[in-house]
Amino acid sequence: MREIFVGIGFVLRQTLLQLVEITKLAKPLMNKSSKIEFNRPTKYTLLEVLGNGACGETVHLRDEGMDADFVAKKYLPIIAEKDDPDLFSELLGRFRDEARILFRLNHPNIVRVFNYFDYSEYKTSYILMEYVSGTELLDYLKQYPAKADRVFEGVVDGFAHLQSRGILHRDIRPANILIEETGTPKIIDFGFGKEIDIGKSGDDRKSISLNWWCETPPEFSDAKYDFQTEVYFVGKLFQLAIQECGLSDFKYRLLLISMCNPDRASRTASFEDVKRSINEGKFSELAFSEGEIGTYRSFAKALSEVVSSIQSDARFDREPAKVLNKLEELYRKTMLEETLAAPNKLVSVFVLGSFRFWTSTEVEVETLLKFIELMRGLSEEKRSIVLENLILRLEACERTEPKIDYDDIPF
Repeated sequence: MREIFVGIGFVLRQTLLQLVEITKLAKPLMNKSSKIEFNRPTKYTLLEVLGNGACGETVHLRDEGMDADFVAKKYLPIIAEKDDPDLFSELLGRFRDEARILFRLNHPNIVRVFNYFDYSEYKTSYILMEYVSGTELLDYLKQYPAKADRVFEGVVDGFAHLQSRGILHRDIRPANILIEETGTPKIIDFGFGKEIDIGKSGDDRKSISLNWWCETPPEFSDAKYDFQTEVYFVGKLFQLAIQECGLSDFKYRLLLISMCNPDRASRTASFEDVKRSINEGKFSELAFSEGEIGTYRSFAKALSEVVSSIQSDARFDREPAKVLNKLEELYRKTMLEETLAAPNKLVSVFVLGSFRFWTSTEVEVETLLKFIELMRGLSEEKRSIVLENLILRLEACERTEPKIDYDDIPF
């Protein structure tokens, strides 16, 4: 019996020694500083090339194992490193910044980034992100104008989240808002995005040089770009949608006027303020009658047909009271005529700057009078909406560069 217990004790001792050795081997895996590598990479199927930008190529991939689609952006800039090493490095840094910025965001109205693959030894890298099967903003709203209010609310939600995280998008344009089949908007393309300290001012808030698609705000002359500037561009985006997509029932027209006010002191200050206005219903339900719409459209058509082009540095009078006074003065000078003898005088009421006009175009004095009567009978809020709609029409006219007088320079 003693031999049996001795044998069992020996086996137990050997087993314990083996467990100690196994634990020693296992300890490195329990160390928090250890690096873990998954060396069986996922293989993707290339479905299509989606596009090329300043920083690289974007492709649509399929992961059969996960039964999911993704987008991969490859760093492949338009400039070769040998041609401009500094720019090449700057664009690569911007590419990495886009991945870093988006990786920490998780919001239903912002495209998601899942991974970043560094292939610096090959002078490139990749971003793996969410695939958004959607339509560009303006194309979608042309098909579904009744959904414009919900789309606007979603876009504002997304930009409010970006502001709460201290992230400027800095490239707000129609192509960078995609709408899914469900009607959910997605903010994409953060190639010019920048993370800032919200309480900081200075270089981080300076604007960047882009070919902007609309009239830029006055702060650009001071090289300033901040969240209030982003409010301005989102407002301009939906003003453009109203014009191009026929959004006659869009209920946030007055809110857009506040968002796009050139005067920063009067402009909506933040996306949280925009959300607050939406939730309070402060700017909604300003409907126009069919008669009012008809009068506006007749006058707007006559005005836009006079204009040939507007100089790019021209501004517009956005004060309804001043515009109405100038229209009334013009009417007093032409009330005995059938048509305006000098239609350019009508354009001068709205355009503060140089423009070209068609001398052969006729504007009936009756059309002017009906528009004046319309403006007189509207509330201040509705007058602002009418004026902003007219300015949108004028902004769509051809814009020309100022003529340079070469006689004023030495040679």
